[in-house]
Order: sequence, then structure tokens, then C-alpha cells
Amino acid sequence: MARPSLDYDRIVPAVRRLHAGGSSVRAIAVKVGISPRSVSSLIKRLDLPRRRAVSAPRSNKRRPLPAGACLEIGHV
Repeated sequence: MARPSLDYDRIVPAVRRLHAGGSSVRAIAVKVGISPRSVSSLIKRLDLPRRRAVSAPRSNKRRPLPAGACLEIGHV
């Protein structure tokens, strides 16, 4: 039995709205009722900007060396 095709007329406005609101691909998939892979391909097809995971900014603070590193550096 073949899988039914997606009803893009119903899905596209919801994906656009949720994507503009900052929802993740997984959240959009759950809300719309399609797979995350389908959401990703639809976002790509609609030329919507991809969201990137925001990582914490790295600090320039130096970290202390591990306990045995001083011995290895000094060749003790």
C-alpha cells in the first residue's frame, strides 16, 4: 500500500509560521504531524533560513593544567 502524499496546501503556511516564530524542526514536525526529515526538506524547498544551534560563547579565561601535566612538562 502506497503512502499518501503530503497535503502541502495545508502544511506550508503552518511550517512558515512556526519557523518564523523560532520553533525547532522537531517541534514543527510534532505540531504539523509530519516527520522531522519532511520538515527539513520542506524548509529547504521553501528557501527559509536554517536555524543554527546557539552555543555558549567561549571565555578567554585560561584553565589550570591537569594535576600530572606539570610533571610531564618538567620531565620529572
